[in-house]
Formats: sequence, C-alpha cells, structure tokens
Amino acid sequence: MLRKFQEDFRKTTIVFEQESLENIFSILDSKDQKKIAEINQAKAVSGHYPYGLHKLLEGESRYFTLLRDPVNRARSYYSYSLKNEGSKIYQYLKDNNVSFEQFAEMEKKDIEKSGVHELNYILEDGQSKMIAGEDLLIGDGNTAHLLDIAEENIAKHFDFVGVTELFDDAFIEINKMLGFSPFSLYITQNKSPVKVTISDNAHKTLLERNPIDASLHEKYYNELKKTSESIPHQLTRAFVTMGKKAADQYVKLRS
Repeated sequence: MLRKFQEDFRKTTIVFEQESLENIFSILDSKDQKKIAEINQAKAVSGHYPYGLHKLLEGESRYFTLLRDPVNRARSYYSYSLKNEGSKIYQYLKDNNVSFEQFAEMEKKDIEKSGVHELNYILEDGQSKMIAGEDLLIGDGNTAHLLDIAEENIAKHFDFVGVTELFDDAFIEINKMLGFSPFSLYITQNKSPVKVTISDNAHKTLLERNPIDASLHEKYYNELKKTSESIPHQLTRAFVTMGKKAADQYVKLRS
C-alpha cells in the first residue's frame, strides 16, 4: 500500500500515535483538527483502529480487515509483548511473572493495574468489539449483541473480510480489490522468537471468553476457503507461495 499510494497513504498508529498506545477507541472522538486534516490527506489508511474511523473522513470510505482465531491471536499478542521491551504490557508481564495461562484469565482489575487498555479487546471478543465499534471493558456485560452489529457493519461498509490463517489467499483478494496485480509478492516480517505453549485450560478459557470472535472467524474462514478453491486462485496462490519464499531468502542474503 505504501508503494502504491506513496504520499497518499497514512497509518493511524503514526497519526494518532498516543491514542494507539492508550485507547484506540479515543481516535473516534478526536477533536484534534491537525490529526484529522492529516488523515484526510490519505487515499488509503491502515492500522489498528475500530469501526467508525470513516466518520472522521471526508467522502465515501470502505473497510477491509483480517480476522484471526481468538486463541492464537491472544498467544501472538502475549508472545510479541514478551519481546516488546519498554512497553507497558512487557513491564507488567515481567514484573508479575505472568504465565500465558494467567494472561488468558486476566480480569478487569488486572487490566487496570497493567494500564494496558487494549487487553479488553485482546482477551474478550475484541475483534467483534472493534468491528462493532463498541469499547466494552471486560466484565461489563454480555457480548452476544456484538455479532449482529458487526455483521451489519460488515454488510454496509466492508469490501472484504479475510483470515490470517489463509493469509496468501486474503493477500490475493486484497490485491484484486485494490486494483493491484494479483501476482504481487510480500516478505515476512515481525516474527516473534518467543514460543508459547497453550495449555488445555488456557485454550478452554479463551474459547469461553471469545464466542463471538470464534463465530465470526469461522464464518469468514469458510467463505475465503471456498473462494480459494477456484483454479485461477490456486495458480495465483502457488506463485505467491513460491515468490514470497524467494523474496524472504533474498532479503536474508542481502542483510
């Protein structure tokens, strides 16, 4: 997107840096005219932000997103946090020697102690909260209503919903949607070296806390899986799979 849009591309994590580090839902309530003007210079915006950003933008806007299995999403966040030295969550996990099982069981009081607001949408139906545009705290009530709101928002304002487990397939569809070549390539970055084992208890806890996320993820996993079964898509995926390996190897050799 950066290569395609160049100066017409913005990241919310840069424009709204402080909000992104504290509570990304604060982006939606921003009255900072400088930041709003900056984001309005873009033709494409990426980042971690909830549904509703389009209300800050002039003209028509469309969304696309990728969902992830909620258990693996929590593990990935925990693993990344353990290498993200200097962050609030890193300090909290280290100072309190928090295991992954304990992390999965964190309650409202633990999150308040950590000072990391985003744990409210990492541990409990967070993807649904983001797509529904509702900043619900853990323990603030049932999240079942989020499914209908999320599905309504997707139907009205999303051009594509994919899943990270089928990233190459999603990558192809996003390229097509944005008018890029379906034979584009990418390199893999931001891999965490920290390996985390999911105990049966942690797995059970996270599934119980994320029923709406699990339902959304299953639906769009199945939809993308069906899309990926066409012969043209399979041929394109074979190219992308081989190409990304070659690109990754090239980058390693150059570095």
